[in-house]
Parts: sequence; structure tokens; C-alpha cells
Amino acid sequence: MTWSASKAFTLVELLVALLLSFIVAAAAIAAFHATHTAYLTTTDRVLLEERGQRALTILSTLLRQSGWPGEPSSASPHAALPAVSGADNCGQPAIGAVPSCGKAGIGRSDALLVRFSGSGLPAAPAQPDETMTDCSGYAVAARTAGADAHSGYVAANLLYVAAGSDGVPQLLCRYPARRSGVIDGSGWTSGALVRGVESLQVRYGLDTDDDGRPDRFETATEIQPLGEAAWQRVVAVQIAIAVRGDRPGSAAAGPASGAGPLPTPGTAVDDLAPAATPQPGTARRVFSTTVRLRNAPRCQESLC
Repeated sequence: MTWSASKAFTLVELLVALLLSFIVAAAAIAAFHATHTAYLTTTDRVLLEERGQRALTILSTLLRQSGWPGEPSSASPHAALPAVSGADNCGQPAIGAVPSCGKAGIGRSDALLVRFSGSGLPAAPAQPDETMTDCSGYAVAARTAGADAHSGYVAANLLYVAAGSDGVPQLLCRYPARRSGVIDGSGWTSGALVRGVESLQVRYGLDTDDDGRPDRFETATEIQPLGEAAWQRVVAVQIAIAVRGDRPGSAAAGPASGAGPLPTPGTAVDDLAPAATPQPGTARRVFSTTVRLRNAPRCQESLC
């Protein structure tokens, strides 16, 4: 009878097998971590792009609505109120003929004030027909509730940057309060629009020769010495915003982390404050656009 000897693993072979297993496991963990990090970075980039584009869309839409339905009647007590005005480096802004500021703005951010009226039902002008909205997303009517006739602009939207409860800066808007969905002049409400907006910079295109085109773009500080009537000459607005993501380290991967328009002297982009994020490596992008006002008031000698 023949016996076959059983062959077992030696200690060296067992150690080699364990080492290989550890290497494979470590490689799998590293690959998973790299994939997860790339996913989070891509998600943060997409979120950053969405925030920037959303902020530009909101600002551009409001500016295009500014001045609607045109200059208020000269008989109105609000006839001289500009459709667009602003203030530089403005924190805790308040609504007035032009915005007033309680302190310096976050990231030297500007405040932008836009005035316009909406569209009401033919039989009830104070009831909105849902065709025009303000920054809150609520519809704006052609008249304020209780008004017998159109008297100035129905809505004023004040846009500015402030810190949220968690310290993250965000774009906010102050808009008319409503009662039963109708603007009644009872006060104002503020709401957050876009998280992560570090700085908002605005320049105003002045038409100095009455040809309907901007001849130069000035800051609110440069317009202020010209008097409130100079705001009636604004026919275009430059906007620049700096937006940051949420995830530290997202700026390290890929060439697009700092993508954005290059600063040009004398523009809103050039006015942006340097990045001062408390989270090193967080992605940051600059978004900018120039908006031509559709309802720019015709400048008159009595005003300008």
C-alpha cells in the first residue's frame, strides 16, 4: 500500500501570501479613496458653477426689469427715484433713494438697489398676473395694494453680501413684504439667495452724451459727488462676483479651480477683493457679466 505525503504551506509562503493580500487591500483602499475624493471635488466644482451662474441670472434678471414700466409720472412723489443705484463696500445696507450702509461690507462687497413695477390683472392692478417676479420669487403687481393710481415703483430689491449663521458669506436680497400675496407697503423681508458668495462688485455705465450707450463705467463712490440725478444716466451695469465652494482641497485638482475672467483695470472684476477664505485650498471662481438696461430712463435736463 502506497501513502502520498500531503504538502502544507511553509511559514515563508504564508507570510508572502499575507503580504500580497495586504498590498492588494491597500491598493483597493487607495483607489477607493482617490475615486471618492475625485467625486467630492467634482461635485464641489459643479456646485460652485451652479452657484455662480444662479447669482448672475438673478442679478441680470432684476437689472433687466429695472425701471419697468418706465419713468414714473412727474406727478409722483417718487418720480426722481432712480431705477438702479448702489453703494460701495456696503454692509448692513438700508433702502433709501440710494442705499445707505451701516458698516463695511464683507469682502468689500457693494450693495445694489433695483426698482421696478410688475404686471397686474386688468381689473385689479394690485393683484399680480404672475408674469413678473422679484428676487424672492413672488409675483409683482402693477400697483401697491390700496393705491388709487400708479405712484412710483412698486418693488425695490436690495442685494448685498452678509454672513450666514455658520459664518459662510452669502448673497442676500431685501424685498417688499406681502400680505395674502399682495405688496401693501407694510415693510421689508430679507432672504438668502446664493451661499458662498464672497464678494459682489458693481460698476455703472453712464451715458453722458445722450446716445443711449455707456461712455464710461464708474463705481458708486465716483457717481456720488455727481448727485442723485446722475443715477438717471445709468444705462448698463457691470457685475462681478467671487464664489467659493464648500470642500477644502477642491482647488488642488484640475486646472479650472481658479478659472475666471482676468482682472482688467477699471472694471468690476478688478474691484474684487483678494481671496480670504478661512479654508485653504477651497475652490474659488469669479463670474462676471455686463447687463444693458432695457428700461433705462431718458435723461432730462431737469434731472441731469
